[in-house]
Amino acid sequence: MTQSQTGSADSACIYLCYSASRGVTAFTGGKNYRWAGTALHKAGFVRLSDGTYSLAQATSDATREALLDLTRLARTHRTAITTLERPFLGDVAARVAQHLPGDWSSEIVVHCVPVWQQDHLDWLWDQGALSQTLITKRVPYAALLTNGTDELLMIERPGHEQLLIGAYLPTDFNRRSPDNRHFSKTPYAPNSICVPAQPLPAAHAVITELLPRYAHAVHRLRTERVADALSAGQRALDAWDAVSDSLADEQGWPLDDETYGLRAQRRDAEVWDQFEVFLDHGPALIGTVTKHLDEVTDQIPRGPAEQLLGAMRGVLERGRDAIASWRENVSQLGDQAFDDAVAERNADVWDAMVTWLARSPDFIKLARSAAPSPASSIPAPDASQSPALNPAAPTAARTALTTRRGH
Repeated sequence: MTQSQTGSADSACIYLCYSASRGVTAFTGGKNYRWAGTALHKAGFVRLSDGTYSLAQATSDATREALLDLTRLARTHRTAITTLERPFLGDVAARVAQHLPGDWSSEIVVHCVPVWQQDHLDWLWDQGALSQTLITKRVPYAALLTNGTDELLMIERPGHEQLLIGAYLPTDFNRRSPDNRHFSKTPYAPNSICVPAQPLPAAHAVITELLPRYAHAVHRLRTERVADALSAGQRALDAWDAVSDSLADEQGWPLDDETYGLRAQRRDAEVWDQFEVFLDHGPALIGTVTKHLDEVTDQIPRGPAEQLLGAMRGVLERGRDAIASWRENVSQLGDQAFDDAVAERNADVWDAMVTWLARSPDFIKLARSAAPSPASSIPAPDASQSPALNPAAPTAARTALTTRRGH
């Protein structure tokens, strides 16, 4: 990495690098990063949707002229220029994504100021080098890889020809819930990996190390969430059982309809809050248990296990139907009518919640036994299918960038 001292990098900085697909690529940093953006715009760079800047379809002469203009404009706008010697991270991430199983895509995330890079820590499931680097080092940009449900964060390891890659909490978790703020402290967290800064070995490490650990950790976290919800739901039911007799006569009729009804609504609401956790994580757990059913019959024989899974699918369907129906009916309701609709929804699905409370202990046993192995059974990517990251002959854009580096 080389730097042209046209200004303070802490104040405003332009990072220049070469992309095989875009040519000369730039992005900005520093507390006055908008100064850098202005210089790039005046030099002919176009800002893309990911926050980077590109010289679209520029010839060799046009690229060279734009970079010379940029040097002059950077001085005017008190902006430092740093030329990165590594390939554009977006190219590396795109090639890694091509080699991962399933349909993965990638995008660049620019961290103009340090606090932006630390935003990742809210969702990053890591106690290793990646999170520490985001806390202690300047990381000007990163790449996100996703298959629609799972997300991986990739950064360049400062001072090394290596990458750091880690996993986010899955997108179907409520990432802003207070219950999920300490998930990174779990002892089975799928900590980040350090890999060579080349697509094929990086993808190999993700496939054989990170993704298996991640699948194992996600399953365990889902199971714990549902188990905790089951315990809380059972406590709510026990609390109702402890007071319900005192609210009724010897024949079981309420002594006071309003008091009895309000306490029953409170019971329903408390159990519903926990039942929703199962509605969130039950589909994935049921799918994993079903896939590994032959491996967990030491807990429950296959026949009863299949019946249990059928019951859990039925409970799941009832809960989802209740949510869909409720959402259709509440959008135009006032506050009191809304509260009444919530109480009616909870009461309508009470039998399903009771089934969930009764059958879930055995289901949790199956889920714990069905946790995917943290070791990989996925074959490594085929090296013959990996195109070269950098072209053999420099393009016009690379030549112009090399000229600017020596400027």
